[in-house]
Amino acid sequence: MPPEEAQPLAGELTGLFLAREAAGAEYRNDVQFSTQHGSLFESRFDLFQWPEPPVRRLAQFCHDNLKATLQRLSDYSDEELGRLAFHYHSWFHITRQGGYQGLHNHQNASWSGIYCVDPGDEMPERPDSGMVRFHDPRGQADMYSDAGNQRLKIPANHGVLQIRHEPGKLLIFPSYLLHEIFPYAGQRPRIVVAFNCWIKLRHAGKPPREEATVL
Repeated sequence: MPPEEAQPLAGELTGLFLAREAAGAEYRNDVQFSTQHGSLFESRFDLFQWPEPPVRRLAQFCHDNLKATLQRLSDYSDEELGRLAFHYHSWFHITRQGGYQGLHNHQNASWSGIYCVDPGDEMPERPDSGMVRFHDPRGQADMYSDAGNQRLKIPANHGVLQIRHEPGKLLIFPSYLLHEIFPYAGQRPRIVVAFNCWIKLRHAGKPPREEATVL
């Protein structure tokens, strides 16, 4: 998202999310996953259903970019693409000093995303603070390494991919990819929004099930 849009949106979302964090159990996800450690608040998975204007803008931004990604990578016609129903689970994370997430993927979805609201403090002495690391799903891709494959560009490269969050940056990735979040070392809260999406073809005269946000 362009900085001139991301910055004011970040201010609105930060105020809203911190208020919801302070409300405690009312907005906290009931399930505490074993991969979550330290000071990490995870909201319920209905974020994209919230009526607040900044959430609506963010939900539409994420949806538009996922739809565009799918269009670039698939052979759907425009008519077929218009009949797809995008089902979302979405939530926010507030991570404070020492919080992190162990290795995991996102089951029961085809696409996932992470939007950075506020990456928190920059830590020159801890460059890996809060960094996202994606792991190569091809088990034998790195069985041999030499000058012929050590400097391949994405997507031909292999090994891990480490990405630093930046304000307004949206990461979209296949849900099967294993990834982890390194311990956050800063003082200021680190705030991100995440989503999972599963996509179904709408049939004429049959409304989609409302088990999740549908766009």
